[in-house]
Amino acid sequence: MLAKEFNRQVGAHRLVVKLLIGTLRGNDMVLHRCGNSQCHNPYHLYVGGDAENHRDKLLHREARARFARLFADDRSDASPVLTPRPLVLSTEASRLDARFGGFTPDDCFYADWLHPTFDGYRQLCETTHAGDVVGAHRKIYALFNGPLGRYDIVGHRCADRTCLNPYHLRVAGEHTSRRDFNARHDKRYKLTDAGLDMIADPTQRTAELAKSLGLHPQTILSYRRELLGATGHAR
Repeated sequence: MLAKEFNRQVGAHRLVVKLLIGTLRGNDMVLHRCGNSQCHNPYHLYVGGDAENHRDKLLHREARARFARLFADDRSDASPVLTPRPLVLSTEASRLDARFGGFTPDDCFYADWLHPTFDGYRQLCETTHAGDVVGAHRKIYALFNGPLGRYDIVGHRCADRTCLNPYHLRVAGEHTSRRDFNARHDKRYKLTDAGLDMIADPTQRTAELAKSLGLHPQTILSYRRELLGATGHAR
């Protein structure tokens, strides 16, 4: 499973480890104790290398061969007897100390190894973008609670901006003015109000705007999509 991180795709399981367990080195492998490569359950993830990965493959291969006869064929016409799938977990030690102790509805979870933002959140990398845009809490919400829109506001039920417990996160609404949000939080937006007004005017031609403002036509189109609502009027 892939997740988006600074306009590139990364494995969701690696993102979960960096957010909840610790910093990864370049040659670290994030391995699945359950043998399911699509899983990003933090209880099932650990950091190791080739030796641990090889042992896990043997373990799960043996488990599949041993328990395969218990599983009913879904294509069978007969009504199958549902048998719980045996979950064989690797017990290999992790290269990183297990800092993840689990989530409960009551306690906050903190990742002190993550960088602080200028507006009080935590994030993976040092950046001048606002935490409300790139904050670790937004990534945790999307990984464990569901998808987010760019302008959705993720609030903390516990009122602690540094908390990453998904039980404490909620969508608290949407920014009412996309233009104001971009101007305050997104450092890519360096246009003046006059320039934004020109882009928001649907009668202005893209090629002429690009030449006048010194921007690529695709950049103009991208800004215009975010500035214009469904009715064609600027938000």
